[in-house]
Amino acid sequence: MVETEIQAADEGRHADVVLDGDGAVIAVRATGEAARMARRLTPGVKLADLVHAPDREFLNAALRWAQANPDEEATLKIRVLRSSGKLANLFATLKGAECGVHARLAADDAELARRAERQMRRVVEGSRQGIIVRSNDELLFMNDGFAQMLGYADARELTRLDPSTLNDRIHPDDRAMVVKRITDRMAGKPVPPHYDLRLVHRDGSTVWCDTQAALVQWDGKPASLSWLTDITARKSAEQELVKSKEAAEFANRAKTEFLANMSHELRTPLNAILGFSEVIKEEMFGPAGAPRYVEYARDIHASGEHLLDLINDVLDLAKLEAGKLDLNEAEIAVEELLAKCANLLRKRAEDGRVTLTLEAPDGLPALKADGRALKQILLNLISNAIKFTPEGGRVSVFASCDAGGMAIAVRDTGIGMSERDIAVALSPFGQIDSELARKHEGTGLGLPITRSLVRLHGGDIAIDSAPGKGTTVTAFFPPARVAARAA
Repeated sequence: MVETEIQAADEGRHADVVLDGDGAVIAVRATGEAARMARRLTPGVKLADLVHAPDREFLNAALRWAQANPDEEATLKIRVLRSSGKLANLFATLKGAECGVHARLAADDAELARRAERQMRRVVEGSRQGIIVRSNDELLFMNDGFAQMLGYADARELTRLDPSTLNDRIHPDDRAMVVKRITDRMAGKPVPPHYDLRLVHRDGSTVWCDTQAALVQWDGKPASLSWLTDITARKSAEQELVKSKEAAEFANRAKTEFLANMSHELRTPLNAILGFSEVIKEEMFGPAGAPRYVEYARDIHASGEHLLDLINDVLDLAKLEAGKLDLNEAEIAVEELLAKCANLLRKRAEDGRVTLTLEAPDGLPALKADGRALKQILLNLISNAIKFTPEGGRVSVFASCDAGGMAIAVRDTGIGMSERDIAVALSPFGQIDSELARKHEGTGLGLPITRSLVRLHGGDIAIDSAPGKGTTVTAFFPPARVAARAA
């Protein structure tokens, strides 16, 4: 009964064997030369016992897999010990069955090669990638995947309905490049194996392909083999990103150039407001009349100064972003500049009941920098520290120099910042949401401008802070910026 389930041996090249669940022989059918190969496969003998010891576990695992996957089959190479004591290769194709496993045993290497060829052909013909083999002027092979990339049902429809030449399916802008690479590849010259190219779809649209190409032998002659993957969707997404990026850069460039060019137009009317309000509040040309007019003039002057500060910050940032801020470098005496900045802001610190101290070592080297930019950096850092330090707090300014360059640090005992707050503070127009921060007006440009100015000098800033534990902002300048030490 079982024997009738065995496939007939193919011209004596195979031995067909039925194995039970333990791998023992139930029945065998073999003729011709295959009968000699199967003479030791008698019922009850385990196939694994006849196999070279190191291969037994591999065979047993394959038998278990075949039983668990009856719809699949596997071909493996095992070694058997001949009566002469020599090892011989045996190829076993296993497929699960109700009783156990059907095994087809073959000692013919050519059969395995034919089987491998059939499997490869199924892979190639069923691949969704486009696969094409060609010479300079002749199509040698094309799979359905290639035809489908161009809008055809299969390779047969493409060749039947589209009589155009091979090269006509290549985009005109890529045609010369592809033809030259095929010619060079077939001539044995070094050619890039991986590149992108464009094909022309049946509807006239462009198909972008990621291409892997190689030189192969086809019927004994050199040929070019290409594997093509459709990447049109990816290319479209990349092009949209490029367009969006270019549009954003154009808009940002237009904004920064507009603001940078508006410097004169914005400052001129503000200077008039500040000048005339100054004249009125100081009553330079006589009494203003009612005292309230003097108070109004003072308010106008204070508001104008505040507005000018905001405009200056915006214009400075715009110039930095537009790359229009040039450094006017000189050797700056850092100790003197620190003292001047501290004196300018001391009254603000006293009004806020904040202690302001300055610590700098004697003989601190000069710094090669733009004096106005360096002053703005220091004023921004010190004024920010005073602004966000409650009454009774302390702001300390330090300067140091070593082989790594010069560092200027401003430390406060203020409200501090979380990592998220630091990211907000460093972004243009970023405003930290806290009760103390809301008490102070500003653009949120102090730190971004400071960082940009320090980076313009080849340095950078570092922020060390935690909520409720204060903040230390350090501006680092590279060694190249440090001049010779003062005498």
